[in-house]
Amino acid sequence: MQLVAVADPSDVAQAAMRDIVPGIGCFRTPEELFASERLDVVHIITPPASHAPLARMAIKAGCHIYVEKPFTESVEDAQQVLDEANAKGLRVCAGHQLLYEPPTRVLTQYLPSIGRVVHVESYFSFRTVRHAPGGRKVLRADHQLLDILPHPVYLLLQVLEQAGEGRTELLSLEVSQAGTVHALVRRGGVTGTLIVTLEGRPVESYLRVIGRNGSLFADYVRSTTQRAIGPGSSGIDKLFAPYRQAWQLLTGTTSAMASRFLKRQRSYPGLAELFTAFYESARHGSPSPLSPESLLETVRICERVAKALKVGEARALAAAAPKPVESRGVLVTGGTGFLGKEIVRALLSRGRSVRVVARREPSPWERIPGTEYVVADVATGASADLFKGVDTVIHAAAETAGGWPEHQRNSLDATEHMIRGAAGAGITHFVHVSSLAVLAQGTGQPIPDNHPLEPNSKGSGPYVWGKLESERLAVQLGKDLGISVKVIRPGALVDYRDFDPPGRLGKRLGNIFVAVGSSGDRLGVVDVGFAGRCLAWMTDAWDQVTSPLNLLDPVSPTKQELLDRLRRANPDLSVFWLPRFVLVPLSWLATLAQKVLRPGKPAIDVAKVFSVLPYDTSGIAKLAPFVDSNIPQR
Repeated sequence: MQLVAVADPSDVAQAAMRDIVPGIGCFRTPEELFASERLDVVHIITPPASHAPLARMAIKAGCHIYVEKPFTESVEDAQQVLDEANAKGLRVCAGHQLLYEPPTRVLTQYLPSIGRVVHVESYFSFRTVRHAPGGRKVLRADHQLLDILPHPVYLLLQVLEQAGEGRTELLSLEVSQAGTVHALVRRGGVTGTLIVTLEGRPVESYLRVIGRNGSLFADYVRSTTQRAIGPGSSGIDKLFAPYRQAWQLLTGTTSAMASRFLKRQRSYPGLAELFTAFYESARHGSPSPLSPESLLETVRICERVAKALKVGEARALAAAAPKPVESRGVLVTGGTGFLGKEIVRALLSRGRSVRVVARREPSPWERIPGTEYVVADVATGASADLFKGVDTVIHAAAETAGGWPEHQRNSLDATEHMIRGAAGAGITHFVHVSSLAVLAQGTGQPIPDNHPLEPNSKGSGPYVWGKLESERLAVQLGKDLGISVKVIRPGALVDYRDFDPPGRLGKRLGNIFVAVGSSGDRLGVVDVGFAGRCLAWMTDAWDQVTSPLNLLDPVSPTKQELLDRLRRANPDLSVFWLPRFVLVPLSWLATLAQKVLRPGKPAIDVAKVFSVLPYDTSGIAKLAPFVDSNIPQR
């Protein structure tokens, strides 16, 4: 196939396409594309709401269509697209590439061997994406759930279609607000279960099929299929079955990963194979690789889940009704984040009204009752409406991923717009949340709140650079604009209620934790709940808080104490220590490699990233009793 044209309103996207396919025709709208090009196949990879109208437009132009999943948002739209394509003899395909991955192919090959199917289970757990390249907005959690939902649905339907006869029925459906779907699906005499979850860990994607003569387990994370063919009812079978399946898992995973590495596969597995099958059906007039029935049934189940989420959304919105911010309000940026949520809860408990500004609309069940949420990208500006009824701003938003441009935009630019906007609205109290990472290396003595900043701001990577330069910018703009700016530098945030180790402790690799340094080293961490309460308390005790303030636990825990917490929740965890005298030469080699492989770019000092500095916690220790007593300091 020859790629001849693309329609995209983004100049950046068009430029990227020209780099990939020199000479490709680029158009801003699909109408311009269809008017200028004679096309055989159109791939529709736009947001889901646009799939149906664009598909019908392409069919009208006489094109076979490939539509990225979800195919459409409603069964009515799906039926209309399929009917129009059928009337013109055109082929329709959707992004159901897992059907062409090796695990599905092997499972399909051995399915007759396990006899009559008695149970099918399709399971998918995943971690939501929180950051996108270039500062693009990401889908909120429930929309990400709907985005991946077709994969486990069409896998389940594929087996049910092969194993059962008659119509497919959705017998029951439960959708939790936290993002877990349970469904019971029947076709003829075969019933299958569907489980999709944002919460379950570890991340897994599998299809399990159990028959009267064995079982099959297709693993889409490791790209393997384990077979247990035979009744397996004898003592010998029960004894050797685990070893046989373990051997299949070991050899299969090794082979799959080696194959993927050697092929240097850049696309999703199964995608090229699906395209090939679709193009062949269009070229020869043979049936599409996906039947109209499978497309319709996949959309039907996904539509039911979407409706259930809508019902839950309405209930959650009613439960989280906001209170208007009219006076003594606090504006919080980053209020949907790890620290931000704790700040908001603490402010509400103190009787303050709260407005949260976020780049994307939070899911209704992510909202804190009584909080007003406003969607705005402060990296491009802060309108006067954001500050109505507000007397204090807590600026906790910052970029946490990506490269230098992302941190320039979402840390530095956002800070400047927020301070200038606050000044324009007459607000004089502004809390800038920075980081301990901005401080220079110490001399071995406890580091006080007024310790000098790191002189080489780019030496520890984009995150530290963004935090350091935005702190400098906040302090300078505060002086220039007459705003009282308090700089608060939280240590590494931890949640002792649901402990996850801070980065400076080391790195987890499966069930092995590589701890860096010495067990007696004390880490500058702060409990996220205490940090939120402290920042909220500051709004009522402004003159009593010095700036800058290093926000830490009043007594810094040792690395061993933190590891003990981690192991209590992870009893199978093995800990290995990487002493600093070993880390330092490794860091030198890493720095040299970066300079050779990335000339002209700042090299990150790994030893510096994992360095442990002693902190003077006397300042925060004096404030802690007042913070936790929920009364202003006197």
